[in-house]
Amino acid sequence: MQPQTKILIIAATESELAPARELLGNPSDGARLACTGVGKVSAALATSELIQQSRPDWIIQTGCAGAYPGSGLALGDAAIASLEIFADEGVEAPGGFLSMEDIGLPQASRDGERIFNEVPVDSPPGDTLKEIRARVEGGIQITTGRFCTISCGSGTAAASTRLEKIWDPLVESMEGAAAALAAWKHGIRFSEVRGVSNLTGDRDRESWKIPEACESAASVIRAWIETERAGA
Repeated sequence: MQPQTKILIIAATESELAPARELLGNPSDGARLACTGVGKVSAALATSELIQQSRPDWIIQTGCAGAYPGSGLALGDAAIASLEIFADEGVEAPGGFLSMEDIGLPQASRDGERIFNEVPVDSPPGDTLKEIRARVEGGIQITTGRFCTISCGSGTAAASTRLEKIWDPLVESMEGAAAALAAWKHGIRFSEVRGVSNLTGDRDRESWKIPEACESAASVIRAWIETERAGA
């Protein structure tokens, strides 16, 4: 990564962005930080506006997420997206869920490539991931895998099980795929790092650890940026 690379770090809320602001907020570090608002529409609109304003080279989404039971992740761990998925875009049919590709309706296209539910993102190669893990303190687990973006969170065991069966994801959030799609449309590198604040399934708000999750995500982002700069 070149020293002059323009990095944009986004999160839905200021509380999710605050740990990254504390670690990376120095303007000399070359990173701009911004809140997009909660949900797919806010994320897509705000990300598009920020792209027009600053033309970043690399957008990194941060914040907290709910981990699916099969992910093996615990509260306070971190996940890096290898793919973003619009998990609830499609049709509920008698035979089961039909994705946007199943019904033949792409959400976006660029240079002949079409996006249905799955949005490509940038994730670290093996050597970079190994270095990120070495740089992050605290003994948290850092895993890469598929992320789901939903409008209605999995607050019941049935909803969680259903989405996990369809998409085989690590975590879910309410913004990632929308921000990723905006970046993809403009040909801008996009990555996503989320800390695990809760497990999906029957909702237990009192057990959530949002500050710890966002701190974990911020520490991974800092380590990733430092790793790339060291190899520039």
